[in-house]
Amino acid sequence: MSSSGPFDAVVAGRGAVGAAAALGMSQAGLRVAWVGPAPAAPTRPDDWDSRVFALSPGTRDLLRSLRIWDALPHERIAPVYDMRVYAGPQADAPELHLDAYRGQVDALAFIVENRTLMTTLEAALRFAGVVTIDDTVTDMNCEGTGPAGRVRLGLGSGHSVVAKLAVAADGADSTLRSLAGIEARMTDYPQRAVVANFDSSRPHADTAWQWFGPDLGVLALLPLPQAATDRGRTSMVWSAPTALADDLMAMTGEQLAERVTRESHAMLGDLSLITPVHSFALRLIKVPRLIAPRLVLIGDAAHAIHPLAGQGMNIGFGDVRQMLDVLKGREFYRDLADELLWRRYERARREAVSLVQTTTDALQRAFGPLPGPLVGLRDLGWRAVASSGLARRLLVARAVQ
Repeated sequence: MSSSGPFDAVVAGRGAVGAAAALGMSQAGLRVAWVGPAPAAPTRPDDWDSRVFALSPGTRDLLRSLRIWDALPHERIAPVYDMRVYAGPQADAPELHLDAYRGQVDALAFIVENRTLMTTLEAALRFAGVVTIDDTVTDMNCEGTGPAGRVRLGLGSGHSVVAKLAVAADGADSTLRSLAGIEARMTDYPQRAVVANFDSSRPHADTAWQWFGPDLGVLALLPLPQAATDRGRTSMVWSAPTALADDLMAMTGEQLAERVTRESHAMLGDLSLITPVHSFALRLIKVPRLIAPRLVLIGDAAHAIHPLAGQGMNIGFGDVRQMLDVLKGREFYRDLADELLWRRYERARREAVSLVQTTTDALQRAFGPLPGPLVGLRDLGWRAVASSGLARRLLVARAVQ
């Protein structure tokens, strides 16, 4: 069996978080391999990607430090300056209004297509000399101890890749996490996310909209870049109860557009579908450990949350930022895979991730089926937050990290 390497680090997972980790480690002077199945090429690269991310200003700053942000085609990025969230599906539901001006930030978020982000990251990885291996990880073994130790990843092709440290960025069903014996605690939400993009008869005014409801789930409309006309373009992320999600996926494009227009109270006017519709399961994933011998977990391999706050990708990029900070502070005498070194990462991320997981899980439950008195209490608390300038500024401060 032939092997590639030895590398300083091998990153498993061909998503944006894994790409950013590989790039950042390479820029820190490490020899890096990036491993995973090659993604399918888009059938029409000029189309809009139905998978988008709401990247926080904090994530923007990380990408800028990696020299990625300014390389992105900014005509494909939409800033979010306002967010209007409704505690119910009805038109007169209590509203929480967050805006960048009162939150004293330049934007609440930036909507970026997955395809746009990945194309830029992949070009940067090639320029940085990161070795890309199109293969599937099937096995992991630690060999030796101390500075001479290494980790060997067996690949589906029969080859292997050898490095001092492995980084698991291979998703919610992480192979490396399982191979390391880290048992994830998974809770399936009774919802599925349905995503698609639409043209709208009204411009979005750089505003994101969101409606909650026990029968509705969570319907979010996010702004996309739009032409200089009186029309708009929006991305839908609908975390719908499972039966409703099945119904939505069975609809024609016209039927889905009519349903979304109705449920959003025509805030953006009439909608017309411009991308395929996709659906994926929603889960809460917690792990007891973020590290194992010669292994660090990041991204969905380390945690997963409900998408109602749009923070899943930002938490993953937060992992990358903390990982690079740990590398920057590494003492010259420490081995790259020193467990004491990576405990710093684990301690730093544990509290931050737990807070977001707890908050999003509580919100998802609060807007599920509840007894009447609890609905009234929930709406009372919602109105209290919505009327408090301080509470809204604190929410913005947390969201932009």
